[in-house]
Amino acid sequence: MAIAGGAQVVGLDIGTSAVRAAEVSSGKNGLTLSKFGQVALPPGSVVDGEIRDAGSVSHAISTLFKRHKISSKKVVVGVANQRVVVRQVDLPYLEEKDFRASIKFQVAEHIPMPVDDAEIDYQILADYETAESGHMMRVLIVAAATDMVEQFVDTVTAAGLRPTGVDLIPFAVARAVSDAARGEVGLDGAEAIVDVGAGVTNVLIHQNGEAQFVRILLTGGDHATSEIAEEMDIPFDEAEAHKLDLHTGAGDKQAAEIVARCVGNLVQEIQGSLDYYLGLEEAQPIRSVLLTGGGSLTPGLGRALETSLDMDVFGAVPLQQVDAKKTGLSEGQISQVEPVAAAALGLAMGRAGR
Repeated sequence: MAIAGGAQVVGLDIGTSAVRAAEVSSGKNGLTLSKFGQVALPPGSVVDGEIRDAGSVSHAISTLFKRHKISSKKVVVGVANQRVVVRQVDLPYLEEKDFRASIKFQVAEHIPMPVDDAEIDYQILADYETAESGHMMRVLIVAAATDMVEQFVDTVTAAGLRPTGVDLIPFAVARAVSDAARGEVGLDGAEAIVDVGAGVTNVLIHQNGEAQFVRILLTGGDHATSEIAEEMDIPFDEAEAHKLDLHTGAGDKQAAEIVARCVGNLVQEIQGSLDYYLGLEEAQPIRSVLLTGGGSLTPGLGRALETSLDMDVFGAVPLQQVDAKKTGLSEGQISQVEPVAAAALGLAMGRAGR
């Protein structure tokens, strides 16, 4: 659902734990990030990537824009939840204008929702000839439940903003963290991008900028915190502090065991997603893995993922992809926000011409 054109735009990421905005402008020297900010959401406002308390989310968005003095009201909004479906399908070849005109008929049997209740977008990946079926084309289909998309749009509009487009968060994250995903450099094989949020983990695999596989997992960094809170019978905030203490190597032993178990389960799900892709007929070997998202800071996750995949896993640095001097953020502040900045930044980059 990428949207093209425009010299300046704000990407708005409505996450599980916070709303985040990135204001990006384009010029002859590339992209400039002029503003970035975030405001925490009350627990339960967004669950599994879906808005549950629209009033709280609208209020947080309004506060975000006022606090960080973001003047533009035009925003691109990101979505990622179980009411979004991404499928790669092979269909009889059609000229693109004909395919676009008949898309609902063409994809009806490939998506698990009524086409009349879905917003559908696509990317044609290739066309090819086969002896059995003749001229075919491979298409990446994105379908999102209309009522879910409308709720995001209505919530943002209630905050006094004007949504100019909706994009899929895994696409936005890839755009923000990988020059190969933006098509700026060639890559031998495939690249996996793993975005671990508080409650949702996005896995995207691309080959030189063409998305081949997307999976949205309803788990993230908050799962370990919730397990600590439940098993140790302590408040969520105290459980989060226990989890963060593990970075020092001197945290609570029980908390460490809980986090290790949750990390193992998450890594298993990520590994399963990559294995599923590698089992596809046209899959290429995965040569690179980028890890981002606030949940990526869960103690032991990066190391456990490297062990499971038996390859290096690199922490993504989205703010190094743009000129961030105008934000006024210090190097220390940039390192703090970098793990959570990719989605909002990528949403804005898509509109700003990348």
